[in-house]
Amino acid sequence: MLNRLFERMIRKTEKQTGESADYLRDISAAAPSAFWRFLAFTPLSQHRGPLPLNAACAARIAAIHAEDCGPCLQITINLALAAGANPDLLRAAVNGDLEAMDADSRLAFRFAEAIAKRDLQSEDLRPDIEARWGKAGLAELALAIASVRVYPTLKRTMGYGQACQRVHIEKETLDATLPALRGHAA
Repeated sequence: MLNRLFERMIRKTEKQTGESADYLRDISAAAPSAFWRFLAFTPLSQHRGPLPLNAACAARIAAIHAEDCGPCLQITINLALAAGANPDLLRAAVNGDLEAMDADSRLAFRFAEAIAKRDLQSEDLRPDIEARWGKAGLAELALAIASVRVYPTLKRTMGYGQACQRVHIEKETLDATLPALRGHAA
């Protein structure tokens, strides 16, 4: 009975994300109690607070792009589109095109990117984040940055790591290769 419940939950996840969740099937089969605990993590990864939607999505893309340029990035895009994020902003975030972003999204993206890369520029950006959105906005960014990075790590550990791939935003295909890898074999 528990296996059927888990399978329904996994299928729902696949429908929402548009990507395979076979890694979750492996976890649920091998360690049901671990899978059950992982389910409690999901709401944390979807927390929304005072950040504008596009800024939150830009931050998630910056953070996930530091870890993955494959299915997890596509999932982040798919969930952002489903939440109503601006597709042009998502394209700009995937491409790292700061000029094409509004000021809020640019700030959130730069901060998330700096945190993900362990760049000390994050220290210079933190006061701007707090001035604009307060500690609640900083907390939302912290949860967004940390939580999106869990999925690619989990998938790679379980043997489901993917090479970089092209991502789709609406009907457009973008090169999602990490900028440091562009021009090199991924």
